[in-house]
Amino acid sequence: MKAVIFAKPSERLPGKHLMDICGQPMIKMIYNIFVDSSFFEDVVIYSKYESLDISGVNIVKDHSKGTIIDSLISALREFKEFFAVAGDIPLVDREIIEKIMIKYNGFPIAPINTDGIIEPLFAIYNDSILDEMVTHSQKDKRIFSFLERKFILVRLEPIDSVKLYNINTLQDYIDAKKKIRC
Repeated sequence: MKAVIFAKPSERLPGKHLMDICGQPMIKMIYNIFVDSSFFEDVVIYSKYESLDISGVNIVKDHSKGTIIDSLISALREFKEFFAVAGDIPLVDREIIEKIMIKYNGFPIAPINTDGIIEPLFAIYNDSILDEMVTHSQKDKRIFSFLERKFILVRLEPIDSVKLYNINTLQDYIDAKKKIRC
């Protein structure tokens, strides 16, 4: 299985994927965590950036237009089966990856954080749902109702939910850097 790290330009925090964490771009740090986990045959960054050049990483261009559901459909067509990863979760670690991997039995799976929110970009997708996902996206660009109906959902403990903390603002970035031990 591949790990596919999604990255698109941010309106709220431009350049966030390239912001420095522990002496490297945040997205490269996440990439390395997934490579070092040893769960994946390959790790790729699936990027909507016009130009993204990070030494030592495999970058595949995401040519889809629209929302995250469109990117996920595009990735399903490209990769067939993958662990989807947000490119802005620098607190992620091997332990939380393993908790999802060991529960995967061929059916798409996604975690629910302690706030009751399903995490579409920390989930395992496969092409068994591709046609239904395309049909859903033609009527509704929101992915959450689709995940509720078609995915095995795994509740996260508070200690795990914090590992999926997204960086969307400068304050998020500052807070995350305080929590990370380099």
